[in-house]
Amino acid sequence: MRQAHLRCALPLLTALLLTGCTDGSAPPSAPTPPTAPGTPAPSTPATQSANWSDPATWGGTLPAAGADVTLPAGKRVVLDVSPPALGGLTIPAGSALEFGRQDLTLSAEWLMVHGELRIGTEARPFTQHARITLTDARPGEDVMGMGDRVIAVMDGTLELHGAPRLPWTRLAQTAQAGSSTLTLEAAPDWVGGDTLTLATTDFNAAQTEQVVVQRVSGNTVTLATPLKYTHWAQDTTHAGLTLSERAEVGLLTRNIVIAASEDASATGLGANTMVMGRSEARVQGVEFTRVGQRGVLRRYPMHFHQLGSQPNSYFKGNSVHASFNRCVTVHGTRDLRVQDNVTYNTLGHCIFLEDGDETGTTITGNLVTLVRRPDSKKGETALLPSDARAAAYWITNPANTVSGNIAAGVQGVGFWYALPEHPTGLGAAHGADIWPRRTPLGTFDRNVAHGTDRGLDVDNGPRPDGTTQATWYAPVTTPADPKSAPVPAHFTRLTAYKNRNHGAWLRGQDLTLSGSVLADNGVGVTFAAHRSGLDGSLLLGETANLGQPDSWEAKGEGGRSLPRPWDAGFPIRGFQFYDGLVTVRGTALGAFTPNAVRPASGLGYLTANAFALNPQNAASGLTWLDGSARVYLPAPNPDKDGDKAATFRDADGTVTGTAGLTVTGSALLRGAPDCTFNAAWNAGVCAGEYARLWLEDVQGGKIGPVLTTNARGDAVSLTGTPDAFRSFSTTVRLGEAYTATPMGSSTHLRLGFTDRRPGDTLTLTLPAATEPALYRDWWVDERNRLKKVALGSLGATTGDSYAWENGQLTLKLVVKAGATSATVDVCTTALCK
Repeated sequence: MRQAHLRCALPLLTALLLTGCTDGSAPPSAPTPPTAPGTPAPSTPATQSANWSDPATWGGTLPAAGADVTLPAGKRVVLDVSPPALGGLTIPAGSALEFGRQDLTLSAEWLMVHGELRIGTEARPFTQHARITLTDARPGEDVMGMGDRVIAVMDGTLELHGAPRLPWTRLAQTAQAGSSTLTLEAAPDWVGGDTLTLATTDFNAAQTEQVVVQRVSGNTVTLATPLKYTHWAQDTTHAGLTLSERAEVGLLTRNIVIAASEDASATGLGANTMVMGRSEARVQGVEFTRVGQRGVLRRYPMHFHQLGSQPNSYFKGNSVHASFNRCVTVHGTRDLRVQDNVTYNTLGHCIFLEDGDETGTTITGNLVTLVRRPDSKKGETALLPSDARAAAYWITNPANTVSGNIAAGVQGVGFWYALPEHPTGLGAAHGADIWPRRTPLGTFDRNVAHGTDRGLDVDNGPRPDGTTQATWYAPVTTPADPKSAPVPAHFTRLTAYKNRNHGAWLRGQDLTLSGSVLADNGVGVTFAAHRSGLDGSLLLGETANLGQPDSWEAKGEGGRSLPRPWDAGFPIRGFQFYDGLVTVRGTALGAFTPNAVRPASGLGYLTANAFALNPQNAASGLTWLDGSARVYLPAPNPDKDGDKAATFRDADGTVTGTAGLTVTGSALLRGAPDCTFNAAWNAGVCAGEYARLWLEDVQGGKIGPVLTTNARGDAVSLTGTPDAFRSFSTTVRLGEAYTATPMGSSTHLRLGFTDRRPGDTLTLTLPAATEPALYRDWWVDERNRLKKVALGSLGATTGDSYAWENGQLTLKLVVKAGATSATVDVCTTALCK
């Protein structure tokens, strides 16, 4: 019945099974030989039934308080009483512990499951009240390397099936601050005493509230105490798309509870459940509270660890709240279901796919509320560097289904596609052939993010050391071959509102966000991408949900309070142009109204941008609502070359009224005779065709700043890109002549223009004290060497010539047949080295 007190810390081995104990004490159960992950444990089901309360079950003496207990071999023991608080409890292979159909409490330091732990069944859920409390009278234990205060499932089966409850719904009417009544979209099965989470509908995640039900009548819930904040409930429909700003209301109470004892609230050492080896776990209708262990790796409320394929396992209809470390971790496990769960007030990434080899998982119908980033003032440290931007959903491989989920009130990111180059952590051992950044997207559809910093982030993937880096997501048919055919990734029907920074940010290639509704955000969406864009969506600047004055309050017109999460003067934008080629198509834009606090416009550009823009970035098929401001291009930052090049095309006239015109903020372009300056837009509207002019010092010298002027005398001074400040670019107009004057000298300068068609030309003059050698189109070969002609004859050439007169080098750049750019190397030696 009893066994040695287990205190040894046992490492997690590659096979994930224990081989020994470092201090000589016996482990709870000898390990079985390893088999392939995901293979059910080979154990003989318990057939003999016995009651816990029967002394004969235990050889004549019932387990005493504080005892370390092992169930009898081969028996299914029915827990028919609430025993005294135990030390450890081991369920050996071939044995089972099943809760009887009555109210029960089981307290222990830890549970070790090699056999089966069952409360209810899927077909017949448990309807009474059961509580497993994990205590810490013996601190510092490490049960088979699975930690302290743990329900450890090793080669076993976990079956927890609580009573089905409505997990969450939305408000049908706005609930005002001070009210004690919620009117819901659905009549819940909730009762007096139940605890709820009520999501913020403002920018502030902390406006998420935990409330207690006093009584329920139909779809009306009366609360025990009044609300602190207003929670919005309004739908707005434009152009066939509906913005639903309705606060979600989630149930936290369940009739099966797994929790640490109350001391965990002070220590942050919560209960953790870890499933590993050849195990399966089916968990539904369970409340997890005071769970997860603050700052401790692998100690999470629910942890599916290195299980391989798990199509028969799931975590659904549960609640997780007051977690000190994550919500649900899926690690080295595939084909799992994480469905219809509700979380509240959790620390760090919540629903967490750990390494990048987790695929085939269905994450659907979950409500995640109040995800907190670590607060050093409270002694909280980030488990990973990325936890400083805690995500409701941290997705490390795109080959999963993420649909119908809510991220509400997150001190970081709602949905974070944090894609590593290869799996990290334990996944690195077999992950060299797995390429998450090139893997086709599974499903991302009908997800909602509000009250976050960034609703959707497809960028910033993890390095092996846990830090993050800018990530280029470019899915292809064969991820191991980056040159294989592209597979466009379609992110569909996202709703993102009241997000302080962005509704969505996507970096990569062949990415589309479509059928989406983005409203009340600092910026609706940005694509740091190529061949990507927004399609068939709705962008709204500021709805009737103005929010509540708080720490972001500012005084507006007439002294009216204007809540805002951004600095005064920050221009809110619906779609902002960046990188390229990116487009916004078939989209309705409205409610972008400038006021005394900040400008606003449906279209803009990424400000404080030092990098190149594609002048072929375009808008088409736009619908403008209610006289919304269409464009605003802020004055450029003096050291940001991208700001100075801000340009996009109106492909069909739905921005400017005339198809094919270009909107530009560039001082080099907007003063042309055929440009019209629009003061409200702070931009010129111009005819003509445009390209990106670039130059760089190949040897890495510092040649900047580079002063670029046109024939009219308009000029921009280029600082260079911040990678090394040796590359420079700006937007220019085809058919015009420009002069580029670097402030420093170069022995090997490379320059050209891009994003054009065969036959397009540009004339460029550079200072050259001595006659250089020039080569066309990158290849350093005498066959590509340009020939010298008189300046007056240069216009008749085809890009194969140059003029050098009076210390000035003049080039006519021409895009050759079959090309999209023209390039010239300028060298001070006979051959470029």
